[in-house]
Amino acid sequence: MTTSEEEQEKLRRFVDEWRSHIWDKLEQCDSNSTQAAARDVGDISGDPIHILTKPLEGLTILDLIATDNIILNKLLIVLAHDCHEIQLLRKQALKKIYPRLVVFGLPSSHEETPLEGELQKSFAKSFRFFQDLLEFVAKLRAVLFNLVQQLEAIYTGDGSKGSKRPYASFSSVHLRTAVQCLADGFTVLITIDEIVAQNSAIGHSLSLFTRMLHTVRSEPSSFRMEPDQVETLHFEVSKVDSILMGGLFQRCLQEDFYGNMDMQKLKSNRQCLDEIIFCVREGLLQIFYRLDSLREYPYDREKIIGLMAVWVCHSWMTGETPEKKVTKLAMDLQRRSPVLYLFSNVRFILLEFLVLHLPSWALASPIIKEARKDSAVVNANFLASLDDGLSSHSQSLRSGLANWFVSFDSTVSPAVQQLAIHAMLGTRFKQLTQGVCLANRLRHILRATIDVHAYLEVPVNKEQLKRLRQVAEILKAIEAMFHRRSFETALGLSLMLQLAQSQILRRLTPLKMQLEAELTAMSRSSGVLVLARTFTRGGKDMDTKIMDALAAVNLAIKMAQSCSSVQSNITLRLALDVCTSLSKVPEEVAAEMMDLCSVIELVADIHSVVKLVTDCSFLYWNRDTMPACFRMLYRKTGEARHLQLVVSAFGDAVNLMKAGNADRTVIESYENEVEEALSAELLAPLCRDIETDLRLHVHSAHLKGAVNVNPTKTGVRDLSWFLHLKPLRLTSKRIHIKSRVESYLNAAFYNHAAVALHNWKTYGEMRYLAELKYGLELDDIHLPGQTLEQGVDVLEIMRNIHLFVACYTYNLNTQVFIERVSNARNRKYLNTVNVRHVANSIRTHGTGIMSTTVNFAYQFLAQKFVVFSQFLFDDHIKSLLIKEHRFFKDHRERGGKDYPVIRAEKLNKDIRKLGLTDDGLSFLDQFRRLIAEMGNALGFVRMVRLGGLHYCSSASGFVHNLDMDTTFREASREAGIPAGGVYAGKILDEALESQKMSLEGMDYLNILTNVFAPELRSNDNLHLRTFFLIVPTLIVNAIEAILQDKEKLSKRGRDAANGMFTDDGFALGLAYILKVLGQNTEFDSLHWFDSARNHYQAEKARIEDGLDMDGTGSGMNGLQIWSQKLASISEEEAHNMQLVMKRFSNYMVELELIFYTFSGARIFFQ
Repeated sequence: MTTSEEEQEKLRRFVDEWRSHIWDKLEQCDSNSTQAAARDVGDISGDPIHILTKPLEGLTILDLIATDNIILNKLLIVLAHDCHEIQLLRKQALKKIYPRLVVFGLPSSHEETPLEGELQKSFAKSFRFFQDLLEFVAKLRAVLFNLVQQLEAIYTGDGSKGSKRPYASFSSVHLRTAVQCLADGFTVLITIDEIVAQNSAIGHSLSLFTRMLHTVRSEPSSFRMEPDQVETLHFEVSKVDSILMGGLFQRCLQEDFYGNMDMQKLKSNRQCLDEIIFCVREGLLQIFYRLDSLREYPYDREKIIGLMAVWVCHSWMTGETPEKKVTKLAMDLQRRSPVLYLFSNVRFILLEFLVLHLPSWALASPIIKEARKDSAVVNANFLASLDDGLSSHSQSLRSGLANWFVSFDSTVSPAVQQLAIHAMLGTRFKQLTQGVCLANRLRHILRATIDVHAYLEVPVNKEQLKRLRQVAEILKAIEAMFHRRSFETALGLSLMLQLAQSQILRRLTPLKMQLEAELTAMSRSSGVLVLARTFTRGGKDMDTKIMDALAAVNLAIKMAQSCSSVQSNITLRLALDVCTSLSKVPEEVAAEMMDLCSVIELVADIHSVVKLVTDCSFLYWNRDTMPACFRMLYRKTGEARHLQLVVSAFGDAVNLMKAGNADRTVIESYENEVEEALSAELLAPLCRDIETDLRLHVHSAHLKGAVNVNPTKTGVRDLSWFLHLKPLRLTSKRIHIKSRVESYLNAAFYNHAAVALHNWKTYGEMRYLAELKYGLELDDIHLPGQTLEQGVDVLEIMRNIHLFVACYTYNLNTQVFIERVSNARNRKYLNTVNVRHVANSIRTHGTGIMSTTVNFAYQFLAQKFVVFSQFLFDDHIKSLLIKEHRFFKDHRERGGKDYPVIRAEKLNKDIRKLGLTDDGLSFLDQFRRLIAEMGNALGFVRMVRLGGLHYCSSASGFVHNLDMDTTFREASREAGIPAGGVYAGKILDEALESQKMSLEGMDYLNILTNVFAPELRSNDNLHLRTFFLIVPTLIVNAIEAILQDKEKLSKRGRDAANGMFTDDGFALGLAYILKVLGQNTEFDSLHWFDSARNHYQAEKARIEDGLDMDGTGSGMNGLQIWSQKLASISEEEAHNMQLVMKRFSNYMVELELIFYTFSGARIFFQ
């Protein structure tokens, strides 16, 4: 094994161990329901691991740009290096600098005024950051200066005396990428300027710190500082003040370009300035056509600012009035979008920027003068267009988003069959860009509408706020969708990028062949006419241009075949700039390739882009709307599921604070503010309304004169929507609405019951109603002292046991009898009988009723066994069972072990042919009900026994040990207690003995088994010996009956009256009768349950085989066979097959339930 393989094996073992450890931790979390509920797979903030995909380049720019054309190499290496450096600085500013400046000086409370000295301390803590900021700005300015120098050198004309510059062939190249990167660099400086200007805390704290330094300079010894240290600190602070507060862009413009002697050549280089303004005009024009549409890219509006800054710089360098076309285009953009946004809430007024930075000769343009005059009208129209768009386009945007959600979730889902990989990848690629553009459009509408209303001091009405809230919800829903499908997206991302790159390659390959052919033709002929038709611009050294263009095409092809890293994309754009300018490429083809590059860059960094376009951190500065948003959601209970989205939208500010290294108290204060708004506007009203609703329901049923709620008139607000929500995720805490409501109701019910003890039962009913209606699990409302609850009387049940077992169904696991719906048609509730009722009756009547219950049950069972015997003695039934006995005997002799399900179903049908009652019941249905009633009687006996144990254990709860050797009578006598005390000890001993005998009483079920077994097993009842053969048929009949009864529960009308969901008395009766008849072994020999499982599984597998593709093979041939197989099945047949599969699934579930219940019941008689 090589060294690399050994390292891979170590890494594999580490990952396996780590995965096992993590799954163990997650299983431990599952044991706690609250933690398990809080751990959501779609929780972006709570995921332990994030999947981030970003292509990384292992090669440097020098390695990437390695063509045979040395001049082209030098040109592109320098430009690519500068562009790449600008992009890295831009990313650094976006992640580290902007957040730090934006959150600087945020108060720890919404209305709190900073204490004296707090701002100075804040600036002192951040002073190192401001020094780093100056270094960052200096580096950025140096790169921008170098980039402009390179452009000036490239576009310098031919030298004197016939000498030619090495870059003369590139003088006609439009380096749009380089100019755009220059604009991006200017945008960084402008963004920092705007943040500093709009965040008054920066300037205020700097001013206070400077004033404090003046005091320190006068008496440095008082502050334990040396004069040199104070002077050094004062110098550094003054430098920060002069540079930061003086305007970075204006300083760069005046010091690096207009006032720099090294830039005098640029002022006279008309070709370079014309190329720059050409690229500016082209860039603005492309963005203008995409603006306010779903084709607008996330960084388009930011690019407007940068290109406008380049135009300002160009105006200073030329010293002339700007071109009318560019000025008109700039003012058209200003009218289209007068307010832009740089970062989070940082507002950028385009006209104010131009007025502040353009030279006086540019401001003298009539177009700009007119724009300045109409600025107020333009702003008002812009706000009106935002409001109109919010209302008129809201429905279209929502429908478009709904289509995108469905298509994206279905296409990215791993369940989608990959029939056409290229089409599927293309669709995924398109949907990724569509989702980003949709989110970008919505984010602009949300941020601009809120901010422009505040900027122009125009209030937002309720309808507008509602729509704005919905837009924020959609943004977070898009983010959640991208996050939920991040794994599938990551798996196919590289393939999608390769598919997009292949589209660029398809456009470059013909161009390469054309250039090679023309170069070959030129080498054979010196004709000028052919050359003049080949290129868009003529020249003396056409062969040089062809070679440069061919080298640029080869480099572009090479970059299109590599990974989509930042370096590769910049190099690809620069190479396309060169080859499209030097060769005869149609403008639409060049635009398509550049557009593909933009989309590739977007998708390559999809996770960062999605985070950017769905970020709602700007809502922090508009958090006054938060209570109103929560209030609206509470009024619309059907939108309760959107609550987490709204909380996440306002919670994005916490991520911004963390990125800006804000103080922990600021973050906690904002989280508390969100929680308080949520509690005041939603949780508190929810708790009160649920309590009021429970009171109205209970009081309207019991109190005369109470207000009766008519839902048809007052309407229904289903508050349970909020209780079904998963715990709301804040950054550092979770809010479980259901637990909050339960805690409130527990406290309220306890307090009210403590004040008025006579109302304990009312609050008990409210507790049950809360569980039934809202699913709330409240604490028990314990009985006050010196009271007795009677409930259902066991004596009444005993005296009418024949009616009780017919009108109630038994649940073996929960030990409860539930009244049949058909027996309570005139009531809105069902009676139940459980162990607590029996214990209360025993406490009232004494333990003697337990023996009485057994006597009544014996008499009832004796009557039922007579009917049981008559049914099996019937000639029709007896003949059918004899036939089954003969069949099974022959079947076993032939090697068969299991009783076939088909025989049981056939016997069920044969008995049904014998006749039906008026209610549609067969004789087997009535026989099954007979067995169920016998089982109910046995269940009641068991419940009485358990009720006795419950009563005895609670009555002797204060006795330390019932098995102690010394009696209370003897202990009292030995202690010298008077005769009265000894007599009391004797009475206590007798009571304890009675309790002990009750606890250790006889097994009533075995008594009832042994009393009937001898007679029913005798030769006088030979017809009963084939009973075990009818048990499979009875189980089949019971499964069909219970499925029909469960379906009736969900229906309305007459059918709903016969619905039920449990009938464990049947299984208990079967186990009892088999034990009494001694036929357990015979029934086990049928292997009935195994046979039924195998039968239903085989039938289900047979149906599934019609839709399953496992047997069709793998690959494309398997998929074609499977698709042909599906095409041969009609829609109606497929629907019927689904119904049959559902039927078999339900059969198997009910079979298992009967099996477990029957197995548990047999334990009672072992």
